[in-house]
Amino acid sequence: AEPEESKFQISLKYRFFNPEKAVARKYPWSRQFFLGYTQTSFWDLDSASQPFKDTSYKPEIFFFSHNLLGAGSFVPRLFIQTGLQHESNGRGGDDSRSTNYAYIRPVFIWFNEKNRLGIQVAPKLYAYAGNDDGTNRDLYRYRGYFDLGIKAGRAEGFVLGSHFRWAEKGISLQLDATYPLHRLLPVDIDVYLHAQYVNALAESLLDYRDRTRA
Repeated sequence: AEPEESKFQISLKYRFFNPEKAVARKYPWSRQFFLGYTQTSFWDLDSASQPFKDTSYKPEIFFFSHNLLGAGSFVPRLFIQTGLQHESNGRGGDDSRSTNYAYIRPVFIWFNEKNRLGIQVAPKLYAYAGNDDGTNRDLYRYRGYFDLGIKAGRAEGFVLGSHFRWAEKGISLQLDATYPLHRLLPVDIDVYLHAQYVNALAESLLDYRDRTRA
């Protein structure tokens, strides 16, 4: 990968209502509402000052259901996530970009309690709501309306994940591999080694017509 295609990302999730408090006890469904935030910065390590070329800020509010099916080696767990997400790059003038999504994401999980092996399949359908037609009116041609996420591996072990997007201008692919650091070193912290490969359109809003290979 080229140095200018490096990136830094942080993601946070916050539950609105404490499950032990009065509101959640009276209305159990309220426990499933979350606030999420993801920030992705595209880092130009090749320049002298190593600046961030662009940053995407993505706050969202979403509902994540309880398991809607049974649980077992052959019976999948089914969860439904649905929400609203805003995305912008926090810039002004000609470099300003922003969009909004409404989405629904069924999450199917098959997990074997004995060998701790599992697979997750999560198709995501989304629609653009309030897209900035002045700066990125044809964003949908590069990001499409569908994302298929698949993960497979062992709990507390090696996990391989992938994301596929289909759009009018082409297919986008992201592959992720993670492994817990405490399996390699005598440390008791939840830190994971992470490797990623990307061949995708519209990774950043600023250069959404460009394909990233990293």
